Amino acid sequence: MHKNDQYIETLLLNFINNNLSAEEEENLRNWLLESESNREKARSFCEFYHQIDAYAILESTDTDRAFEKMTSEISEFRPTRRLNYLHILQRAAAILFVPLLLVQLYQWYSRSEAVTWVTMRTNPGMVASIQLPDSTTVWLNANTVISYPQRFTKERLVKLDGEAFFDVTKNPKKKFSVQTAANAVVEVLGTRFNVDAYHTDSTVRTTLEEGRVQFKYQSDTGPKSLLLEPSQTVVYNKKNRSIVPNELNEKTLTSWKDNQIVLNNTSLTELLTIISKRFNVKFNLKSQKLNDERLTGVFDSQQLITVLEHIKISSQIQYNIVNDGSKTDGSITVELYK
Repeated sequence: MHKNDQYIETLLLNFINNNLSAEEEENLRNWLLESESNREKARSFCEFYHQIDAYAILESTDTDRAFEKMTSEISEFRPTRRLNYLHILQRAAAILFVPLLLVQLYQWYSRSEAVTWVTMRTNPGMVASIQLPDSTTVWLNANTVISYPQRFTKERLVKLDGEAFFDVTKNPKKKFSVQTAANAVVEVLGTRFNVDAYHTDSTVRTTLEEGRVQFKYQSDTGPKSLLLEPSQTVVYNKKNRSIVPNELNEKTLTSWKDNQIVLNNTSLTELLTIISKRFNVKFNLKSQKLNDERLTGVFDSQQLITVLEHIKISSQIQYNIVNDGSKTDGSITVELYK
């Protein structure tokens, strides 16, 4: 059985969707029986299931009793009872496994107390919505990792690697901060804004939709900060430790959460960057002249083929999928030519 987290994610998702093969059923069963640590993950899911608003879960469900029943059945399990065991899992699926992809809990210890953090990750092609302990709503773009305390105390701090749109619940007594891998920090009290901060990118981009945010960053001369007004965007170059011009408008930068791509004289280079993040795609331009292409339009972004067809129709740029995702990293390679 594969031990990597991504494979376990796939098993859990297939199980919830009633789409497990016989081999996958066996692998998932073995994983649960393998260790108390694996079963503890299921227990952890129960503790914060109510925080997920992307999937409706009844509050009246007795999660402790369900978990005890499941673990009791595991301890009594024999190979001849596989179907009964899976039936029990299916009854408990809504509270034990959350189909937002792999969710992990870990402990972070301060000087005086232990703080439980929740970490969530989305895979390529997925956009998910979650609710934080303070009722702040967060949309996660593809390939994004977000971590936050199970309970906010003196401050509301979250850590982000990827892209997320925040609709922050107002609380004048507790500022809300988003910390990125580049040590750039976005601070607010209550507002709506987007942060694009993949650790693999050379920049961190913050776009304000409503309210006010303060963008703090490290420059060569020391710490600096910028105050953003609605519709403004700041782009921080991590290598040069400086603010650089932004070429994209607000709708282009935030439309992903509505499963759309909005282009307004947007360069092909910028568009391909958006698509690459969303679908884990690598592009091979057969001519460098394609970098000069600019596009305008609005189209659905839920399917890669749909996006490529829109590009083809609007710009006459042809495409050829030369790799279907069978690479070890799961990426797809697409050639573009004209």
